[in-house]
Amino acid sequence: MFANALGPRGAAFLALWLAFTGSANAANRRIFSYDPADTATREAAGQLTFEFNQKLFSTTVLRVRSTEESATADLKPAPQEAVGRGGVSRFVGPQAGERDLYQILPADDGPAMISAFCPGARRAWMAFGRLRANQDLRVYVIGDYPSGGAKLCRSLRFTYHGEWRLPPGPLMNPDTLPVDRRPF
Repeated sequence: MFANALGPRGAAFLALWLAFTGSANAANRRIFSYDPADTATREAAGQLTFEFNQKLFSTTVLRVRSTEESATADLKPAPQEAVGRGGVSRFVGPQAGERDLYQILPADDGPAMISAFCPGARRAWMAFGRLRANQDLRVYVIGDYPSGGAKLCRSLRFTYHGEWRLPPGPLMNPDTLPVDRRPF
């Protein structure tokens, strides 16, 4: 009834606006896989897979999987101040594009991943830019040490490997599948 009051042009505009704002708020779950780009990254991390929600104007990374070691850690967005005064810029410089900071959560395989990336650290964060298809990725890992606060543990370089396509319908939890049926 409201659309009829707007007339045909107003109704078309309203439909377009609703479609745009709906797509801007709706999240699209995606999974990108990356191969190590150099020997140091291969030894420290191996192949990594990131699961994330992508919206029109933002991305939220949910978890990281070490594909070769079968380890999974949940990630949580963190404020720049979490790594101390100066935030990520203190470790990577003001010109680096890797500004999204995520804490590796200490549940499940999180402590093992923290230990692998930053031996001796109590906590660790990953800083990287927006995940994009067909683009390589640089990840800075920052650790929090009992004897000196936060410091840069590793600078990892990855080449884009591909995207895992999720089946239509409700999202499945790959961790609940039998080991021989897992996609990773």
